[in-house]
Parts: sequence; C-alpha cells; structure tokens
Amino acid sequence: MNRFSTETLLFSKWTKENPLQLTERCYLVVACQRNAQGELVQVVMQDINTLEEQEVDWHELEDPQHWYMGWH
Repeated sequence: MNRFSTETLLFSKWTKENPLQLTERCYLVVACQRNAQGELVQVVMQDINTLEEQEVDWHELEDPQHWYMGWH
C-alpha cells in the first residue's frame, strides 16, 4: 500500500501504470475535494502530457499495483 498524508496530496506527482498497453502516464494532483467535515473525498488528477483532468477517489492512490508516487 502506498502511504502518504492526505494533507500533502495537493500538487503531488503520481505515475499510473496501464498493464494492458504497457504504458505509464504521469499525473499531478491539481485539486483536493473535501466534504463538510473537512475529510478528503477525491482528488483531481491532471495528465501532464495532455492536460486532461479526471476526478479520482483518493483511496485508489493507495493501490501500488496501479499508482506510484512520483514520476517514473
């Protein structure tokens, strides 16, 4: 499991592995969305090559099978 603080996710760098295409994509966390209690709900990831954004449940980042901390 990837270990990180939810307080430091904003502007962190991530790499997503796509085993079907044998490729990796690099992303930057550009926004953190929180609920009324201040708990992190999801993050907005921006692909650094295409600048496309996607919303991701932050728990998905804990999966080391698909996500790596930093750009590889």
